[in-house]
Amino acid sequence: MAFGIFLNFEKLALSIIEDEINKMTNDIVNVFDDAVGEVDDEKFIYNLYHGCIAATFIVNLYETTLNTIIGRRLGCEENEIFKTSHDVKLQLICTMFHVDLSEIKSDNSYSYLRSMIRLRNDITHFKSNMITEGHYITTENKIPMGTSKDTLALQFTKDYIEKHYKGVLDLLELICKKCNLVLYKDCLVIDCDGRDSACEFVLTKDVYEERGR
Repeated sequence: MAFGIFLNFEKLALSIIEDEINKMTNDIVNVFDDAVGEVDDEKFIYNLYHGCIAATFIVNLYETTLNTIIGRRLGCEENEIFKTSHDVKLQLICTMFHVDLSEIKSDNSYSYLRSMIRLRNDITHFKSNMITEGHYITTENKIPMGTSKDTLALQFTKDYIEKHYKGVLDLLELICKKCNLVLYKDCLVIDCDGRDSACEFVLTKDVYEERGR
């Protein structure tokens, strides 16, 4: 008898994000007597490295989860649907599960997602390498020609990335709850339905409640 084997990329993303966040620090600014904040280049580069990876995979986690809901829980096989934007995918999910989209977008967790998407887009579509004029990067400088509202000195700290990671997880939990689904973080990266059907990152409530029986 053949079993279904699943690659739960969301589970891998969780591990990557948490590992990168754990390597980050909050101490990247030197404050002098005149209260001018100077970003420490060496510490900033270290956090930039790990923060870029974490930010990219936080957005990846969100999109992959939406794809799992659309493909596995809604049974969609149309490739063109998977090529659409995050907003279209979320709207489709809400429509099919009869969920009020405004209730999702009005939740504070959605603002964390939008902030992280802006950061991911700014580093993925990096436009200019000229940050500022002067002797050093300050606490006021932002990604040049970027869309992010927050400064570089804030964005690439452990607390900032961790807060946004938690916010996106809360958003995914909210979406699943509204759709009568469950975010199953105990799945394996490579899982199989030979034991039971609780082998994916997003489950129906029935499958979740029957797991292990």
